[in-house]
Amino acid sequence: STTNNSNSKLLSRFVSLTMEPPFYPSVREKLLLTVGFLAMIMANSQEDPGKQFKMTVRNELTKDVTLFWEEEIDQYRHEVGLVKSHGGEAIFDAFAGHLFSYVHKNERHFVEAFAPPDAEEGHFVVLNANEEDILVRCSTTAKGREEPERLIDFHVRPNWSPRGAARFLSLIRHKHYDGVAINRVVKNFLTQFGIPSNPETRLELGSLEFQDDPNVGIPFVPGMLSFAGNGKNSRTTEVFVVMPDCIHLSSFGKEPWETPFGFVGSFEESVVTDWYDGYGDMPPDGNGPDPQKIYPENGYEYLEKEFPKMDYINACIVIREHWSDEL
Repeated sequence: STTNNSNSKLLSRFVSLTMEPPFYPSVREKLLLTVGFLAMIMANSQEDPGKQFKMTVRNELTKDVTLFWEEEIDQYRHEVGLVKSHGGEAIFDAFAGHLFSYVHKNERHFVEAFAPPDAEEGHFVVLNANEEDILVRCSTTAKGREEPERLIDFHVRPNWSPRGAARFLSLIRHKHYDGVAINRVVKNFLTQFGIPSNPETRLELGSLEFQDDPNVGIPFVPGMLSFAGNGKNSRTTEVFVVMPDCIHLSSFGKEPWETPFGFVGSFEESVVTDWYDGYGDMPPDGNGPDPQKIYPENGYEYLEKEFPKMDYINACIVIREHWSDEL
């Protein structure tokens, strides 16, 4: 099939490329991150430790895991349930400070439950063992589709934005980004994509908004990935990349839905700067596509007719989930 061929192409080139080193924040970014975590800890310390809340546990590993509660008083390990692999989720009751554990590759890992600011929203945690990043590889067109295939790596970092990272990976697995238009490319500002090419999927996913993530103090820099939104808990499928030499860098992160969930690997040398930007921003600030005209049933016909040089994402995969099957 076309999808299998695309996956094979992405994976066949994976071996020849060097893995991107971890993202190392600057001293200022480290300070901001530390302050963010301290603020979260102080807020949690003021919560009533006896107040129960729901904790959603998402497993981004390639194997199912069994979650245990580590009871401190009796020093006993209680099995609480199974969490399926590849984005499986399970919901458990928890209290602030409760410690949970699971085993992956013969090593035990621990997760602490933090009381959420809003008990109704609950606590959301992603299981990823000691692996900080989850690598997503996509092939895209470039230079107004003059180049039919260029690769780009997205390093998804759940610790920054667990709900955002989880939603992005889910959309990747379900192929919702395959064939999507890179419909907003604004030099020195941002690039945006994520409106599905299938009309039924556009209608369905456009209404599946998900909760904002707590801001843990990660500052935006060029290459960062974040979901777009237009209000509290408004994120759906559209994602933006902060472009090189961004002149509006200080404006990012001020809204509750703008929390980075990853970054582009080898950003300065990536295909991002070769995505066609000749149409500019969306109206009224530029001559680019109007998003309200993309969402209707004939939205992609509108793009093809009015914006023939627009670049597209061909296909995406979560690398570690295809490695053993394809190589």
